[in-house]
Amino acid sequence: MKIVMPQDQVFWSLKYPLAPACRENITTDVAIIGGGMAGLAAAQAFRKHGKKVVLLEQNYCGAGATGKSSGFITPNAELSFTDFSKRYNPEKAHQIWDFITSGVTDIRNNIQQANFHCDYVPQDTLMVANNYSALKKLEIEYHNLAKFGYQTNFYNQATVQQYLGSKSYLGGVSYEQTFSINGYLYCQALKQQLQKFGVTIFEETMVTKLSDHVLTTPHAQITADYIVVCTDRFMPELNLLNQAVYHAQTFLMISEPLTANQAQTIFPKEKLLVWDSDLVYSYFRLTSDQRLLLGGSSLLKTYATNPEHDSKFMYKKLTNYLATKFPGLNIQFKQMWPGLIGLSKDIAPLAGRDQNRPFLYYITASAGLPIAAALGRYSAENLLTNNTDLDDYFSPYRPCLINGPLQSLLGTKLSFALSNMLCR
Repeated sequence: MKIVMPQDQVFWSLKYPLAPACRENITTDVAIIGGGMAGLAAAQAFRKHGKKVVLLEQNYCGAGATGKSSGFITPNAELSFTDFSKRYNPEKAHQIWDFITSGVTDIRNNIQQANFHCDYVPQDTLMVANNYSALKKLEIEYHNLAKFGYQTNFYNQATVQQYLGSKSYLGGVSYEQTFSINGYLYCQALKQQLQKFGVTIFEETMVTKLSDHVLTTPHAQITADYIVVCTDRFMPELNLLNQAVYHAQTFLMISEPLTANQAQTIFPKEKLLVWDSDLVYSYFRLTSDQRLLLGGSSLLKTYATNPEHDSKFMYKKLTNYLATKFPGLNIQFKQMWPGLIGLSKDIAPLAGRDQNRPFLYYITASAGLPIAAALGRYSAENLLTNNTDLDDYFSPYRPCLINGPLQSLLGTKLSFALSNMLCR
């Protein structure tokens, strides 16, 4: 039977009017490279501190990982509270978790206070288990969260079926006060708000060189007291953090609007943000207009050098996942697209000052939109008020298992694949 593939296009990239490209030399207090969640959040934070801010985006705001994401706004992304507890201790995990949760709050406040139109849908997050080993880990996560007063619930197999119309999941743990957004529309709304408050934003402006306090673009130079680089997976293209940043590939599909019966079958009680606890996990949610977003990847595709379009393998994998979990729904998917997200070797974000140029700050590999937003705000606090509370956790120079000559021997792709699996 011939496979009819969904259209290879990001569903919501409608292209708002572009800001102009930079064509004249500028001197400013702060220059920010990157118009995704982290870069825009940084621009907002520096402007609140009274600084003159210029933001440079090589395409358009929301064109990268933020705009291609599923829009889950939840503190649990690649790393759980328990993961941070194992790396440090429960008290330090509590500090990190509060920091990530502050990013959830920042995004929500922007949406509610400025009335952003970005498909904001309050939805609790439910992480589910496909096997008993994963279920045990989720139970531990529940107890760790509850101990520190976070709003959470633990579901056994019978209870989880009340929330998901599937008999395949053995249980789960919830993260409350979360929501979903259209990441692209959020970036565009924040861009417009920042422009009103005096932030200068240039789109279609690629930074080709960074030398001391000067950024070079194809048509002009920007001189800044502080520079914040928020380019996610593109950091090595500026010859920055070359051995510390790579990327992982994910795929996302969006359906035609579901019927009321189809939506009720998947979510009998309420809409939820759902992902499973597999090593390479699958995830899904409903948009405000009842479209199903379904995403995931495969070990065979995760560490691809370049994004793979029209992947029949991933289309079959994702649709088979849906058919196994929710048989008989016959959902038609309209679009499917790949995305490459920045990745560190231990999966945690990389954020901090350059070790030789203290005016230069990096934010990259921010797996999860809330932590990207929080780190954007933190960059201003670090550079302007010398807040160093989180520097040790996210330092771009923290030690890794595979580095230096060994990474050169194994190659970047294999080094990151092995490091990521060892850190999970």
